[in-house]
Amino acid sequence: MVNDIKTVNPINQLVKFADDMTLEVPGNENGDTSQAEVDSIQTWSENNRMSLNMEKTYEMIVRRNIPTLLPDPFPFIKRRTWLKILGITLQDFPSKWDLHFDEMLKKASARMYIMRVCKYYGFPIKQLDMLFNTLIMPIITYGIELWGGAYFNKYISQIDKFINCAHRNGYISEKLNIKEISIKRDKKLWDKVIHNKDNALQELLPDKLNRHLRPRGHEFELPLVRTERFKSSFVNRCLFNNFV
Repeated sequence: MVNDIKTVNPINQLVKFADDMTLEVPGNENGDTSQAEVDSIQTWSENNRMSLNMEKTYEMIVRRNIPTLLPDPFPFIKRRTWLKILGITLQDFPSKWDLHFDEMLKKASARMYIMRVCKYYGFPIKQLDMLFNTLIMPIITYGIELWGGAYFNKYISQIDKFINCAHRNGYISEKLNIKEISIKRDKKLWDKVIHNKDNALQELLPDKLNRHLRPRGHEFELPLVRTERFKSSFVNRCLFNNFV
């Protein structure tokens, strides 16, 4: 089998990971090309003698948080208001992270039982720190580059409260600030993006400046920002934070 599947329309995005595919089709009041893309995938699978698992095939319409008339669903594809992609739960309103944060904090809270048992049996604080950073922080920080721009008061502050509670109960030696962690993770990924021309995120970078302005940490043009949500996305966070 040749891995030659492509989108019908070049403006659409098809992302493949192992045996999964994610198709992104932009649309507006004039419609979209989703039907043509679905037909193309079905034809490709038939030509390659593969069967699509329709029980695990879903559609989600991403839109702004305003009343919108949705197109008719595909008769054989389930429509959802959320999708879990590579461990990150995305919702139909891009600024909503309720499901992801609920699951994240539920998992982290469940692992705190291990911390309580270890503290009860007299583990020193140095070992508790190591356990917390090994068992719990990876759950909290996974995908933080994606959801790190979520509203602070509604989402990010929940993590600070969770970590402060762990510190107050003696499970870790010092408080950790999730915003500082997010900035460090952003900087680490940003360095990989701008210094590796083969990085998949390179296509998201804006054009470079063709004129000299006051010095700043990078040579890219700043995008026109109309909403705080747009400004808080990963690439724009890095641009406006003037990461070198």
